[in-house]
Amino acid sequence: MPASAIRKMELPAIAQEDRIREFPARLCEELDACTEVRSVERNKLRTFLLKEGILSITEMDYPLRQRFRAYLEYDQQIQRPERYLKAYDRVKQHSIREQQQTLAGRQQSRWQLEDKILFIPYHPDSAVVTEFDSVWNKPNMVWDFSRTCGPLLKQQIFITLNAVIKRFKEPRRREQRLSGLHFLYDFCTEKGIEDMEKLEMAQAKDFEAWLEQEGRTNSETRRQQMLPIINFCRKTVFLQDEEIRWDANVWYLERLRLSKNRVNPSGSFAAVSFLEITRPDNRRYAQEYMKYQLGITGQAVSTLVVKYEGIRNFLVWLGKEEVNVCECTEDRIDTYLDQMEGRGIIAKTFNEYLSGMHHFFRFLVVRGYMEQVPFHPEYHQKKVIPKHHDRSVSPEACMEILSKLHLLPENQRCMYLHLWCLGLRISEVCTLKGNAYYRQGQDAWIQVYQIKMKTYKRIPISDGLYRIMQVYIKRKQIGPDEYLFTSKNGGPYRSATLQYQMKKFCRENEIEGGEYLFKSHDYRHTVATFFYDNGASLQSVRDYLGHNYEEMTEQYLDFTPRKLAKANEELFEEPGNSLAAGLERKGGRHGR
Repeated sequence: MPASAIRKMELPAIAQEDRIREFPARLCEELDACTEVRSVERNKLRTFLLKEGILSITEMDYPLRQRFRAYLEYDQQIQRPERYLKAYDRVKQHSIREQQQTLAGRQQSRWQLEDKILFIPYHPDSAVVTEFDSVWNKPNMVWDFSRTCGPLLKQQIFITLNAVIKRFKEPRRREQRLSGLHFLYDFCTEKGIEDMEKLEMAQAKDFEAWLEQEGRTNSETRRQQMLPIINFCRKTVFLQDEEIRWDANVWYLERLRLSKNRVNPSGSFAAVSFLEITRPDNRRYAQEYMKYQLGITGQAVSTLVVKYEGIRNFLVWLGKEEVNVCECTEDRIDTYLDQMEGRGIIAKTFNEYLSGMHHFFRFLVVRGYMEQVPFHPEYHQKKVIPKHHDRSVSPEACMEILSKLHLLPENQRCMYLHLWCLGLRISEVCTLKGNAYYRQGQDAWIQVYQIKMKTYKRIPISDGLYRIMQVYIKRKQIGPDEYLFTSKNGGPYRSATLQYQMKKFCRENEIEGGEYLFKSHDYRHTVATFFYDNGASLQSVRDYLGHNYEEMTEQYLDFTPRKLAKANEELFEEPGNSLAAGLERKGGRHGR
């Protein structure tokens, strides 16, 4: 072979050896560029990386970090290797920051679900890295997505992990959610659970018992702090699914994009649960029915959910009897309705449950699941006798609350004034916006969206309340379309929260000696009765309250006997209208 040919074969081999010698130099340069790591830790890390054949710090990952720990503890006999591990993390974080400077580097270092271990301190977002810098050595920082379990479960855990990182900024609550999710991931992997949206109620209880085993949680309080992660995971996944999971065991209404006139943003109906219905076939029928109700009908969500609760209770009862609802007989329904009567349910509520059950069976007939409705609701309906409840708040209780109103936060003070002055529904108070108040001439007015009636009403208000709210709006810098009273997450104030806080306030301040029980709706009765007793017509009171029918308004008028008694007194005080005069006239006629 010619010498020139031999030299051509030798040159690539020599060049390759030169490249191999260049790699250690490149690694050393990259390590030296990370100036936040001290030389002692950097030299120890350099020795290890060269020993492992690492050519660039971009190759560093969590499994290599674990080998580095073993190297320090067993080869180097270092009993406390934390400072060296911290140096390892600083170098890796430096590498990620450098990679973020180029498009290819960002692609290589992106945070995504892969069949590998993810370590939160290696997150590409530097702000996230900073937040977790003080807890880098906790077990809940490590997420092994290479373990043997279903891909859907891994995706759901990954989605929830990102939601925890994004939402929870307070370290203690974030640590609770991360630890809870870590345990939940372990539990689902161990038990073979592959879909969090199909997690059963019994499995959730098993998770609670599982937490108690083997010292996974060191106290009852901490165990209770772990449990909300199931609902958080369910909700996060349901809201982020590409398509709505109609087969999920819990539906979160936020995902359904319902029209605003159907939803009370201050209400408590945020989800529909099918967990209690244990028979799969009956659960599927309930899901199909609610999908129709939410998607096709235009009823308010609160109305639908209340009706569904009656249907759900019936299906739960059938589940205990191991009966498919489509095979339900009239005798079995009679038995269930007899049991309902035995619980002392009032006639109006009983009839509402009955109507809901009948509508559900009609749906099953229309869908072809059964041939006919198996019972006649008219045979079971109860007569509803209108009963008036005296619910007005006494003037003494109102004055006592007002005298101590300064003890409440400003937003709760303002909300109470709207109940006391105007008799608004609590949902209307909680959803008032910055453009609610205006002047027309010399008069002050408020426009209120009535969620229950799906329409606006405009009523006059006192000048004092108007000026108080103008100061409040200006101080809080509330825009025209922003809620006046907001919750922690920025949405409207929750009705249930205001009820709870006012009850607590009245109890702690011993309103009426501690006997007064705050009920927001009582103030509608109070305002209606005040207007009527002072000469306002029934029609005027109806318009002020925002009712469609006078019959409804009549149920809000308390102390009516007092008004009748006053009218009687005025009548008999007039000359010639006394009872004695009437008897005399009557006697005179007989005498003639």
